Amino acid sequence: MSALENGVAAAFAADGPLARAHGSLRPRQGQLDMAAAVSRAIEDGHGLAVEAGTGVGKTFAYLVPLLLSGRSALLSTATQALQDQLFTRDIPAVIRALGLPVRVALLKGRSSYVCLHRLEQALHGPASVGLRDPAITAGLAQVLSWANRSRSGDLAELEALDERSPLRPMVTSTRDNCLGASCPRHGDCHVNRARGEALQAEWVVINHHLFFSDQLLLESGVASLLPAAEVVVFDEAHQLNDTGIPFLGRTLGTGQLRELARDLATQGPQWARGQRPWAHLALAIEQAARAMAALPRQAGGSGGRYRWQGMAPEGVDAAAWQRCAIELGQALTASQEALTATAQASAELERLQARVQALLSVWRGMATDMPATDMVRWVEWGEARHWRAVCAPSDSARLFQPLLDESAGRRSWVFSSATLGSDDGLSWFTRGLGLDALPSFHTLRVPSPFDHAAQAALYVPHDLPEPADASHTPALADAVARWASRLGGRTLVLTTTLRAASRMADHLQGLVAQGRCAPLQVLAQGRLSKRALLARFRQASEPSVLVASASFWEGVDLPGDALQLLVIDKLPFPPPDDPLMQARGQRLEAQGLSAFNDAFLPEAAMALKQGAGRLIRSETDQGILVIGDRRLVTRSYGNRLLGALPAMSRLVDEADMVARLDALVLTRSSTRDRLWT
Repeated sequence: MSALENGVAAAFAADGPLARAHGSLRPRQGQLDMAAAVSRAIEDGHGLAVEAGTGVGKTFAYLVPLLLSGRSALLSTATQALQDQLFTRDIPAVIRALGLPVRVALLKGRSSYVCLHRLEQALHGPASVGLRDPAITAGLAQVLSWANRSRSGDLAELEALDERSPLRPMVTSTRDNCLGASCPRHGDCHVNRARGEALQAEWVVINHHLFFSDQLLLESGVASLLPAAEVVVFDEAHQLNDTGIPFLGRTLGTGQLRELARDLATQGPQWARGQRPWAHLALAIEQAARAMAALPRQAGGSGGRYRWQGMAPEGVDAAAWQRCAIELGQALTASQEALTATAQASAELERLQARVQALLSVWRGMATDMPATDMVRWVEWGEARHWRAVCAPSDSARLFQPLLDESAGRRSWVFSSATLGSDDGLSWFTRGLGLDALPSFHTLRVPSPFDHAAQAALYVPHDLPEPADASHTPALADAVARWASRLGGRTLVLTTTLRAASRMADHLQGLVAQGRCAPLQVLAQGRLSKRALLARFRQASEPSVLVASASFWEGVDLPGDALQLLVIDKLPFPPPDDPLMQARGQRLEAQGLSAFNDAFLPEAAMALKQGAGRLIRSETDQGILVIGDRRLVTRSYGNRLLGALPAMSRLVDEADMVARLDALVLTRSSTRDRLWT
C-alpha cells in the first residue's frame, strides 16, 4: 500500500480527522474502497470510472485523496447548483478536517455572471426595452443595485432571478455578443475576474457544459486550465456523453435566434439609427423562429427529437418545413446585409454582423447538406415553444478518447456517479466516451451501504393494462390515488413522458374533485419550477402527490419520510425512433452486436436505476417502489432490468401492498410518538 493510500485510510479511520470533524461520519468500506482506487489513479496517472451507490460518500472519497496528494485539479460536476455545493460546502469541510490549505476557485459560464455593460445599456440606453416597460426597468434597477455591491457578479446570489427570468439575457453576455477588450467595462468584468482567479488557483470547480465549451469552442478563454491540471474529476459523470454531443457538432435554435433579434432591436437603433429598419429585421427573425416552433408534427419521443435525414425532419410536413426554412434563411440574410453595411459604426454592430454570418452559415449548411456518415441530424421541440436543430456525432468518444490517450501516465482522470453501468466494465458509460478501448483505464463498482432489502419493497401490479394501452395511465392514477390516500401523500410519480405526467396529474385532480379519494394536493411538473415544486412537496402540511418526468428522474433528494412511495409508470426505454439511439444501435450492429441488447436495454436499465434511486436516500429511510409495467416480470429482458436495481423485498399482490403501506404509517406514528415522549 502506498503512502497516499495509507494517508487516506488514516483520514477515514474511526478516530481519524474526518470523524473528529464530523461526529456523524463513520467508516464505510465502500467509501474506503473508492478512495483507495482514486489514490492509485492519482499516483499512476491512469483513468478510473467509479459507480458509487447512494450513501457511499463519493464526494469525500475523491476529495480526500486529491487533497492529500497535493496535486492540482479540475473538478467538474453536472449543474451550477452542484458546483456551488462542492465549492461552498464539501471542499471547505475536507480542508478544515484535514488542515491542509488549497487555493480553490469557482468558475462558471459567462451567462452566470452579470455583464455590467449590457446591464447599463438595457437600463439607460436610448433604445432600451426597459424605458418602455416599467416592470422591466424596476427589475433592472434591482439587478444594478446588487451588481454594484457584489464582488463575484454571480447571478446565483440573486435568488429571485431564476434562469427563466426575461431579465437574464439583458444583463448577461454570450460568446457572440461579448465585446472583449473593446468593452467600456472591460476592467470591471466579472467574467474576466473569475477567469483570472481560476488561472491562479490550484483547484478549479467547473461544470460539464463549461468543460466542453472550453475544449471545443474555446469559449471560456482559459484553455490553459486543462494542461495545468494534474487530476481531472467528473462528478455526476453519467451526464457527460449527452452533454457533450451538441458541442461536437452544429446547433441552431430558439435561444440563439431570440437573443439575436433582441440585440438587433436594441443595438441597431443605438449605433445606426435610421440607417436600416432594425425593428422590422428583428421581428422577421423572431417570427421565423416562432413559425418553426409552431410547425405541426407527429407525436415525438423522448425530448421531442425528430430525425432529419432527408429534406425535412421525419414526422414534419415537408412543404411547411421548407417554407419555414426558407423564411428563416431570408430573415438572417436580410439582417446580415444590413449589418455588413453599418458594421463600421461600432464594435457592437461589428460583433452582431459576425454573429449573424456565423448563424447563417450554420443554417445553410444544416439545411442544404446531407450529414456525414458519422453524424446524426435532428430537430427537437421542447417546452415553451423552443426548438433546436442539431447535427452531431452519436456520442462524445471523439473528444474523450484522444484526451485520455494523449495524457496517459501524465494526468489522472476520475469519473464518478451513482449510475454508470450494470456490468463490472461499466460498458454503458465507457463505450459512450470511447474509454473501453483504452488499456490504462480502470473501473470499479461500489454498492450502496443501505440495506435496501430491509428498507424498501418492490411492487409490480399484475392487473394494470399493457403500457401501450390508452387506459394504462388512468388505471395507474386510480391506484396511485388509492395508495397515496392510505399513506397520507408522500408520493412521487415519475413518468416516461411529459404528456403522461400531465394526464396523470389531471386524472388525479379529477378524482380529488369528485371525492373519489381522500383530499390530496396534486403537484405537477410545468405548473411551477422544479425548485418550487420540490420545496412545496417537502414542506406540505397536507397529503401531497408530486407528478413529474424528465429532469425529476435524477437530482431529487427527499430523505426521511417526505417520500415513502415512488411510482414509475413504465419501463423507461428510449423511443425506437430516437435519432441518437438509432445511430448508436446501427453502429453496434455493424460491430456484430445487438441494437436492443447493447443500446436500448442498457439505456433503459440506467434510467430505471436513476429513477429508483430517488426512494432510499439515508440509512433510516423506508419506502415502496412501484413499477407500473408488467413487462418487468413477463418479458425475458426483465431480469436484466431487475438486476440493475438494488435487492428489495417483493410485494406479491394488492394485499401485500396495503399491508406495507399500513406498516409505513404505523412506523411513522411510532417514531413521532417517541419524539414527543
